[in-house]
Amino acid sequence: MAASAQTAWPSYMGDLPRAVSESSVAAELPPQAAALAQQATAPAGLAQWGGIWSGWACRTAGCDIKVAVRDLSAEGATVTYVGASPLQTVVDEAAGRFENNELHVPLKTGAELVLRLRKDGDMELGIWRPQAQLLSVGLLSRRPPAYARRVEWQDTPFTENGKPVRLEMVVHRPEGDGPFPTLVMNHGSTGMGNRPEWFGLTWTSPEVSAFFVARGWQVIYPQRRGRGHSEGLYDEGFETDRSRYSCQAALSLPGADRALADIQVVMAHIRQRGDVDPRRVVIGGVSRGGILATAYAGLHPQEVVGAINFVGGWIGALCPDAAKVNGELFTRGAAFPGPTLWLYGEADPYYPVAHSRANFKVFEAAGGKGVFEVLMPPKGLDGHSTYTVQRLWGASVDAYLASIR
Repeated sequence: MAASAQTAWPSYMGDLPRAVSESSVAAELPPQAAALAQQATAPAGLAQWGGIWSGWACRTAGCDIKVAVRDLSAEGATVTYVGASPLQTVVDEAAGRFENNELHVPLKTGAELVLRLRKDGDMELGIWRPQAQLLSVGLLSRRPPAYARRVEWQDTPFTENGKPVRLEMVVHRPEGDGPFPTLVMNHGSTGMGNRPEWFGLTWTSPEVSAFFVARGWQVIYPQRRGRGHSEGLYDEGFETDRSRYSCQAALSLPGADRALADIQVVMAHIRQRGDVDPRRVVIGGVSRGGILATAYAGLHPQEVVGAINFVGGWIGALCPDAAKVNGELFTRGAAFPGPTLWLYGEADPYYPVAHSRANFKVFEAAGGKGVFEVLMPPKGLDGHSTYTVQRLWGASVDAYLASIR
C-alpha cells in the first residue's frame, strides 16, 4: 500500500528544522507552474496549502526541493514537484488528493509524495515507495531560511601532484557581520570507507546549525582533503589497497594525523577572521569528527574554549585495535584544561555505549575533564544519528555553552 494517514510518519519528523538545502544543484520550477501557483486562489480553509514551497530533503539536506501547489479544492490540488541533487533532478506534476489533512501525490517513479502542514505553517514531506517503504523526508517553508549559507575555499600549505590543495568550507551564520561566537563542526567518515562515490559528498548538519544560529552562533563546516569538494586525496586510514578503512592501528592512526593537520590549517584561518570572536570558538564534530575535535582541543588548548563530541570514535568497536586507536586519540584530548561534552546514543552500530564509556574513562585517567551523556534515539533512528535530533541534546548543549562563557 502507498503511504496514507494510517502509515506512521517517523517519530523524528517534528525535529526536522527549517534549513537551507546543501545541494550544489538548485531545484527550478517550470515557469508556468510557478506562475500559476503564485496566482492561485483557494476555497476557505485551504489557502494555507497553496503557493510555492522551498526546502530540503535527503540525507544531510542533500536535495534541494521546490513544490508548487495550485487548483485547490476540497478533494485535492495540482502539485508540481522538483527535487535536485548532484545525482539527479526529478520534475513531476500530478493531481494530489487530500486524505485526513495530508496531501498525497502519485509520482511517475511509482513512489508517493505526502505533504502535511505544521502548526507553525511549514510543510513536512515524505516520499514512500509502494508497501510504505520510506525513501526520504524533508521540510518545506514559505518563510526565509533559518540561517544564511555560503561556501568558501581555504588555501593550505599542502601540494599533491605539484598542485596546491584547497579545502571547502561551508558557513552557516546569523544575519549581520559579527563577530560571532563560532562552532567549528567536523564531519565523520563514510561508513566502511568502501563507497568512493560518497567521498565527494559535502557534509553539514542542518539540525546543529539551526540550533546554534538561533542562539547567535556561526557554524563552520570544513571538509578535509578529498572530502566534499575539497581538493587532494582522501586518505584517512585505508587498507593498502584502499578497499575500505583499516582496522589496524599502524594504518589507521596516520589517517587521523592527516585529518588533524587539515583541521590545524582551518583553525589558523578561522581564528583570524573578522566575523569570528576568537574568545568564543568551540570545536565539535560527529563520529570521526567528534574524536578529532576532542583530540584537537587537547593538542591546541589555547585555540578553543570548548569541545563537543557527538558519538565520536575513529574506528568501530568491532575492530580488534579499536580500544588502542580510539583510546590514544582521546588521550590526546586530555590536556585540554576545560570541560568537554560527550554525547552518545543507545544502539550505536559503530560505537556502543560500553565501548565509548571505556574511552571516556581512559580520557579521564589521563587528566581529561568532561561530561558523558547517553541519549535515547527516537524510533526509526539508531544511536549514531542522535545528533540529528535537537531535543535529545539541546538542553545539555545549552548548559555546556553557559558553563564555558
